[in-house]
Formats: sequence, structure tokens, C-alpha cells
Amino acid sequence: MNIWSILCLIWTLAAYVVAKRIYQKNPKLWLSPAISVPVLTIILMTIFGISYQTYSEDTQWIVNLLGPATVAFAIPIYRYRETIRKNLGVLSIAIIVGMSVGVMSAYEMAQWFHFSPEVTNSLMARSISTPFAMILAEDIHGSAALVSLFTVITGLVGMICGDAILAITKIRSNVANGAAFGNAAHGFGTVRAQQRNSEEGVIASLTMVIAGILMVLIGPFAIHLWLLL
Repeated sequence: MNIWSILCLIWTLAAYVVAKRIYQKNPKLWLSPAISVPVLTIILMTIFGISYQTYSEDTQWIVNLLGPATVAFAIPIYRYRETIRKNLGVLSIAIIVGMSVGVMSAYEMAQWFHFSPEVTNSLMARSISTPFAMILAEDIHGSAALVSLFTVITGLVGMICGDAILAITKIRSNVANGAAFGNAAHGFGTVRAQQRNSEEGVIASLTMVIAGILMVLIGPFAIHLWLLL
């Protein structure tokens, strides 16, 4: 433990609280704590020359809370259980297709840029939310630090660009839009879907959780088998 890691912890908690209050008063996407706090943190770390290892020394427990926090999604999922039951077939297909496209596109991009195996595996693991992705990364020999970064970037891009993409497709179904946000942007996408519509938020939550569980259970075997082909 050192003074810089303690300051990083204090900064992270304080910045989130302040950013959340600002966002509540002025709900613009770029003021969201999910965007403003990471950007400011990266800028400050660059200015003061703080390494990721130093930053994570006293803030890792915050990341570890993502696992238990995921359980909270069970409450809205239960409330909308009838909607989920009626669309279970469509959701199942959407989850499987979303997972497959996410992993394969990450692999193809890694091959195009000639990334190392560790970076490639980390990119493939980023197709699900952070707590699940970190578990998967260990099983397929990825980097926990890299997969956390890639997952956050994926979520932010999906959160920022999701509305525009869905507007272009002209899809009006809450189920389809929620599944898209949950599959493509994970936790950030779920937050955005909830802001758009409560039903979208529930579907995004369910999609994110089921995709994460399936990837942790069958992902390592499926990825290793696919790489051997």
C-alpha cells in the first residue's frame, strides 16, 4: 500500500459521487459517470505517471463487487418474467448469435492486426460483462487487466453509439433493442437501455447475465475447439 494507491481510491469514490450528482441534474450522455470518471481518471494517471498496478492496488475490491452486484439484476427480471417467457425463443437465438459474433469478430480483428495470443484471448473474452469476462480470461489464458480494459471500451462504445445504430435500423421492439444493448454493450448497455425504457433494461439485463454464464461454462471449450479447426 502506498500514498498514490490510497489517493486513487479516494479519487475514484469521490469522482463517482460528484459525477453522478452532476448527471442527475444535467442528464447528458457524456456527463454519465460511466464516461466522465474513466476519462478524467486516465488523464490524471497520465499526467502524474501512475501505473495501472498502482491504481488497482487499493481499488481492486471495487471491481470485485461487480460479481455480487450482478445478482441485483434478478429483481427486475422477476418482475418482467411473463414478457421474458413469451420471448424466450427469440432471446435464446439473440444471445447465441450475439456471443458468437462477438467472439469471432474479436478473433478476426486480432488476426488482422497480428496481436499476440494473450491479447487475442483477452479480446475474445471481452464479449461479455466484466465479472464474467475476467473468469473466462483466466480459463483461456488472457490478461485480466486487458480484458477489463477491452470490456469497458466495448461497453462505452455500445452505450454511446447504440441509440444511433438502433435509429438507423428503425427497430421499435423493446425486446430486440434490449437484447442488442445487453449483448453488445453489457453493463453500460444495460444502464442505457434502462434509461430508454424499463422493459428494454430488463431484457438487456437478462441477455447480459445469461450470455455471461454461458460463456463462462462453455466458452473455454468452444473457443479452444474453434481455434483447433
